[in-house]
Amino acid sequence: MITIPERHLVTICEDRRYEESVNLILDPLKGHKQRDWFKSHAYFCLPLVIGNQYGFAIRSLKEFSAIWNGNNSPNDTSVEILNHGDHPEYQSITSHFGMGVITVQNRFTLRTPPGVNLITINPPNYWIDGVHHMTGVVEADNLRRDFTFNLKLTRANFEVHVKKGELIGCVLPTPRHFVDSFHLKKGEALFAESAIEEERKAMRDFGQERATEDKLKPRSNGRRYFKGEDVYGNSFDDHQKIFK
Repeated sequence: MITIPERHLVTICEDRRYEESVNLILDPLKGHKQRDWFKSHAYFCLPLVIGNQYGFAIRSLKEFSAIWNGNNSPNDTSVEILNHGDHPEYQSITSHFGMGVITVQNRFTLRTPPGVNLITINPPNYWIDGVHHMTGVVEADNLRRDFTFNLKLTRANFEVHVKKGELIGCVLPTPRHFVDSFHLKKGEALFAESAIEEERKAMRDFGQERATEDKLKPRSNGRRYFKGEDVYGNSFDDHQKIFK
């Protein structure tokens, strides 16, 4: 069994003739900060702009419509391929599990370094009305089979239309056990009251600045967080800026 190098997401196709499908289907989002529905003001929100660029998006190679009658059999969901695209064999889109779920199967798998999972999510800040990407956590370092993912139709008797090339999924690498290793605690249980009050004061001062001084600035936005500083001008360590 092969071992994937650190910080690599590796594709392995079922057969050499499917190699071309990888570049057609997978789209790294790093550097793709725009969204069609964003107004210019939205780009001043650093968390959203960074979020837009997280993960590896998956495109539909086909144009299709789907409708679910609300029942649980696979036959209760109808998928009609309207345009099979130039390479219909590269991707299949079917009703397999029932419950209004559509399964998408590509002809490659995704492999991660030891101890790294892949989370399947909706493409960040992007959606298609009536369908949602189901969240799954895959131990992709041990995956020696096909990589499938699932879409959930969210409304019964509502026809969903997906265009060829649209984003229908996304995967995010994450260290195994990283999320479930966190513990939720109240700050008062961990820190002295004086330290907590200092944090409270910074929050209040920040809120006051945003409600007064920032209202007079262009787009009513002071952009301290965007620049990586607190209300007193102290810079954050390891501040993450917009990807280039």
